[in-house]
Amino acid sequence: MKNPNINFLNDIKVKHKLYIVYIFCVVAPIIIINYIFYLNMASNVKEIYQNYYQLTTQRIAALIEKDLNFLIAQVNKIYMDQKLYEKLDQDYERKLAYVEDYYDYFDSYLYLNGESYEQIDKMVIFTDNPTILHSGRVYKIDDDVKNEDWYKRVINSSERVHIIYGQRKNKADNTVETPISVIQVLNQFQGIDNYQKILKIDISAKNISNIINSENLKGHIIVLDGEGQLLFTSSAIENQDLSSFLAENQENIVEAISNKYFNWKILNVMDVEDLENALQVSKYAIIMLAFISLSLSSLILIMTYRSFYVRLISLSEHVRKLDQEDFSKQYVGKQGKDEIGDLIRVFNRMVRKIKTLITDVYEAKLEQSQIKLEKKQAELNALQSQINPHFLFNTLESIRMRSLEKGENETAEVIKYLARTYRRIISYHQEMVTVEDEIDNIKDFLKIQKYRFGSEFNYTIEVDPETLQVMIPKLIIQPFVENACIHGLEKSENSGHVSIKITKEDQKLKCVIKDNGAGIKKEIVENLLRDIQSDDIRGKSVGMENIYKRLKLYYKDNFKLEIESKEGFGTTVTLKIPMGVKFNA
Repeated sequence: MKNPNINFLNDIKVKHKLYIVYIFCVVAPIIIINYIFYLNMASNVKEIYQNYYQLTTQRIAALIEKDLNFLIAQVNKIYMDQKLYEKLDQDYERKLAYVEDYYDYFDSYLYLNGESYEQIDKMVIFTDNPTILHSGRVYKIDDDVKNEDWYKRVINSSERVHIIYGQRKNKADNTVETPISVIQVLNQFQGIDNYQKILKIDISAKNISNIINSENLKGHIIVLDGEGQLLFTSSAIENQDLSSFLAENQENIVEAISNKYFNWKILNVMDVEDLENALQVSKYAIIMLAFISLSLSSLILIMTYRSFYVRLISLSEHVRKLDQEDFSKQYVGKQGKDEIGDLIRVFNRMVRKIKTLITDVYEAKLEQSQIKLEKKQAELNALQSQINPHFLFNTLESIRMRSLEKGENETAEVIKYLARTYRRIISYHQEMVTVEDEIDNIKDFLKIQKYRFGSEFNYTIEVDPETLQVMIPKLIIQPFVENACIHGLEKSENSGHVSIKITKEDQKLKCVIKDNGAGIKKEIVENLLRDIQSDDIRGKSVGMENIYKRLKLYYKDNFKLEIESKEGFGTTVTLKIPMGVKFNA
């Protein structure tokens, strides 16, 4: 039984078949695959952006949480200070006695416990003690104070700590700041309660604004109180009220909660335009790849087309002319070594046989020869676009140049460090590098960490110039620096500092990597050293095990690795390796 589909194809000219193959086997797959790849990449980029904004929001919430907890701690500290109660409850017989007490005690007390910290804008104590003068940082509770809303709210409430929000302010750049006060009635000690005492701390709104602007994001960071009232913004919300703005950007909001006392909500609204710009660059790159793929495929198909179709047409024209000319005339055009060349050679043998038959048997009937051409389908596998290292590096460079054009110099600088690190990775073909190359790689890594942590992170590098050209195994120091940043400093609540010192000591290269991070318990350090020196693969501390085994391979037992750590005070790693050792290439 004949296949009707094959019969249909047999009726189509070879040229048109080639067009069909080109459209459905080359053009369509390339366009479809690249479009699907773009959709997947766009989804991945959006997910990366969302994760980045989520981490940023959590960092901001953590910094705000830290400051607010500090404020509450200061309030509790003052609340429990019995001496302050006694001073405020004291009856001063002379004004001069109070003035002396104010400058000797109150002024310095309120400054050291309040305004000396960047989190506090102003600290004031209110009292109805008639012998205390209304001046400086100690105010009398007079009729004006009693008529203020915050005083009425505090007096009529049984709560211990009160959060009072002032009138919201629009700054010159159209961002928003709200004055905030923490108020505590000082009534802890019985018997020292002759007079009313109220502590009022004004939070530094500028400090909170600096925190929410510290990430230098293009999106909108919004701080709301527990009732959803706007307190702070990192950028202007133009021509819209808050509710409509949040409703329009509902899908682009990431959220975090800060502090149980304040119950603030931190919203981070992603900059959709920035995301679209990033996707635009990738879209152009994919279009360019698709264009290159189509161009190469078209060029190969045209060359293939010209390789056999021209000979087929020429042979076909020759066959059509046989009934008008000498039937025994052979084809003298190009033949080639492929199937078409074989067909031409078979045809010429047939012509020679026909000539012999015509000569030998004149009356014999010529049987028409039906030439069946076997077509070769040029089914090309579409290039499946995959990002190779060079494409990633070029993409990073494109993003960096785009950032420079937009004036985002700090972002461009960090992308430069990342791109430079990536270039080293894809260009490292030798096992050994100089100390100078290793330090350059470490500097780029630390600059990226500096960008991440900001003022919370610092580092120092000291290298003896005589050691710069010493050859060492590549990436033998950098993993210790990375451990110091990731496992040491990220777990610490204090400002982080990493120091690297490389010197020459007794014809050996001495490397000391020190951090002031969370530190490690003594027993954990002992287990770690025992594990990495063991021949068994334990599945833990793989990075340290790899470094130790590489050192063992290059230097046998002629090296020393020490780890000293104290929980809460940081970790020091000391590495000593021989200098001047020759290595096989």
